[in-house]
Amino acid sequence: MDDLNELRICVRVAEAGSFAEAARTMGLTTSSVSKAVRRLEGKIGAKLFTRTTRAVSRTSEGERFLEGAKRVLEEAETLKSEIMDSVEDPRGRLVISASDSVGRLWMTQRVLAFMCRYRNVDVELVFDDRVVDLAAEGVDVAVRAGNLGSSPDLIARKLYSDNIVTCAAPRYLERTGKPETVADLAGHRAIYYRGRNSGRLTPFQFRSGGEIIQLQFDPVLVVNSVDALSYAGSVGIGIVQLPGQIARAAIAEGKLVEILPDCQVEDFAFRVVYRERRLIAPRIRAFVDFLVANPPSPEELHL
Repeated sequence: MDDLNELRICVRVAEAGSFAEAARTMGLTTSSVSKAVRRLEGKIGAKLFTRTTRAVSRTSEGERFLEGAKRVLEEAETLKSEIMDSVEDPRGRLVISASDSVGRLWMTQRVLAFMCRYRNVDVELVFDDRVVDLAAEGVDVAVRAGNLGSSPDLIARKLYSDNIVTCAAPRYLERTGKPETVADLAGHRAIYYRGRNSGRLTPFQFRSGGEIIQLQFDPVLVVNSVDALSYAGSVGIGIVQLPGQIARAAIAEGKLVEILPDCQVEDFAFRVVYRERRLIAPRIRAFVDFLVANPPSPEELHL
């Protein structure tokens, strides 16, 4: 256990960049932190930190060692959870990430229902359109939409599928006329979504002749929020493409009108993802199973 405590102290020093700050956050003295680091350095026969009067920096050996130390501590914590915990009575803290729109439409209700069933699980719920790095940001479970890209360290389970809906405000279509074919979109004003992580504009996609085609417009407006995208479309700025669950609500309220429904791109998948590890904490497994067993209803998605 002493070795694990020394690992924890060294990792905290590396994160804080200071012996004094690490000591303060851990409730220890600076002297005890310094001694723990020296003991560990003596055991492994390598210097982990370069110390100056102003700062502490990692050596090259320290960089390699501390990455492994984080994994050891994480597995030790998970093993502790596995022993203390059980699938029948999961406990501990769970950090969940999803987009703002998913949170507003159905995710909050599911999390609260889960907490009512599993009362020993504490939850931090983070709503953000940004795609989080689960490992780096300490997130246990996330709900993601569309292509997951190259994520070999993630396990993904599908929750449901939606469509990508092309739409515009009635006032916009009164000025321009309603497009009846994809070719009719030439010259129209377009509102684009820019991914917060990738920094790239999300292309307009249409189904044509059994294939998915992408069209490039000159963007009249670029936003990085799905809610802002929907609002900009509803005030008549230009044409937008939205996830169906967002578009249908605005269409039902008369704020937007669907365009080219026969060219919709379908099977826009929403998945729950979590990190692939040898030991999965019961609270994570219980929440993922709960979510898969209780996907959003058609009413919640305005189907």
